[in-house]
Amino acid sequence: MMAGLSDERIQELAQEFPSRLNQFDLLNCILSNDKGTNPTTIALVGQSSSGKSCVLRRFLQEVRFSHTWLSCDECVSLRILFQRILAALRAIGTQDPNKLDYSISCHNFSLFVTQLNDTLKALAFEHAHFVVLDRIDELGEPYESFYQLIINIGNMLRYDGLTFILVSSGTEPRSSVTTAFPHIYFQPYSKAESLAILRMESPDSIRSMLRSTERELSDVQLTSLWSSFSQVIIDTYFPLYGPDIQQLKSTVRRAFPIYAKPVLDGVVGILASNRDSQSGFVKLYKINQPLLTSEELVRNSFVSYVRGSNATESSAHHDMTVYSKYLLCAAYLASYNKPRFDIRLFSRIRENRRRIRNATKHKFKDKINSRNFAPSPFEYERLLAIFQCLVPDKIDSVTDIQTQFATLVSLKLITRAGIGSDSSGASSVDILESRTKWRVNVSWDIALQIARDIKLQIENYLMD
Repeated sequence: MMAGLSDERIQELAQEFPSRLNQFDLLNCILSNDKGTNPTTIALVGQSSSGKSCVLRRFLQEVRFSHTWLSCDECVSLRILFQRILAALRAIGTQDPNKLDYSISCHNFSLFVTQLNDTLKALAFEHAHFVVLDRIDELGEPYESFYQLIINIGNMLRYDGLTFILVSSGTEPRSSVTTAFPHIYFQPYSKAESLAILRMESPDSIRSMLRSTERELSDVQLTSLWSSFSQVIIDTYFPLYGPDIQQLKSTVRRAFPIYAKPVLDGVVGILASNRDSQSGFVKLYKINQPLLTSEELVRNSFVSYVRGSNATESSAHHDMTVYSKYLLCAAYLASYNKPRFDIRLFSRIRENRRRIRNATKHKFKDKINSRNFAPSPFEYERLLAIFQCLVPDKIDSVTDIQTQFATLVSLKLITRAGIGSDSSGASSVDILESRTKWRVNVSWDIALQIARDIKLQIENYLMD
């Protein structure tokens, strides 16, 4: 078994995964084949489509460390996850490691720890073994207590050699915020990094996207065409989509066959010379302007939620932008939470306890779930403050939040609750006017489904 990666090999992997040099370096520094030097738990955190699982899987394959990979989104309960962990570990070293025994009885965490200690005793690891819990935030039931227990499981194990790697795209449970254990953070891709990733497509992959075979293009022509097209898509849609690589790729693959059709039909020639090439791309861009401004490329996923259509995964999860989903969730929280609870819900600073008589005063009123009432109006500035607290990453300066808010308003997902007036008594038409108030116009089921798409535990931010 290999002990680790050399600096030269890490640099080579960083070429394969742009902007992930630091993450490879940290994995190489933290993880070791020596079972006595590894932490009991480490966490890989970052928003969806930031390369966490890909980078970790590639690293473990490269160093050839013994590991077990489990997808938590396939487990509908903690009991099933416990069974899968134990079954996968007990299958190590057997003649058929793919044949797992799920007859293990494991109904609670105490029994899981007991069975795990017995399994580690029987295995007697000479080297480190890693259990990867991928997409732990998509477990079929609330995972906060399990997350905290896995962090502290090192105090319960009697044998060394096992390390849990938690991979999550959602926010960490509040109980673990102050717990000291290693984290590797995957920051969102910038505009330049997103462009570099899109341009990594091979000529064969680009050719497979084209539905027409009337005119074959050389690898150089395809690469040049794809490069210019990626630049156009990034310049047009990055301010809207943000660093969501999967969403950008979905848009690119949907639009590229139409964009390249004038070239395939011979209407536009490219790469005859440098000057002709530049002229050809300008002409191609002008021809495709209706495509780039078409609503077909930015369909809103809310339509599929409401209509219950059999939309594809791409339509259901990638059409509404990430920041639009955060804005809609923030609007829901602003409508169904009272402003006096904002510090308690969205700030890490502890709020002073209310006097007992104040709590008694609202004792009976608070028994009614606030979601049963009509949504309350809120100011735009309060919405932005909640939005900033919900978004786990720094927002890129090119992202146009106001345009995305206006889009939600035009779709009637957020409605105007009051219209201000100027000194002359005329109605204000500025939707960002401070005197204008808003209400969310989606139900709890819709808000919960959208929150699940962005790995947001929205129920933790509601005062029921």
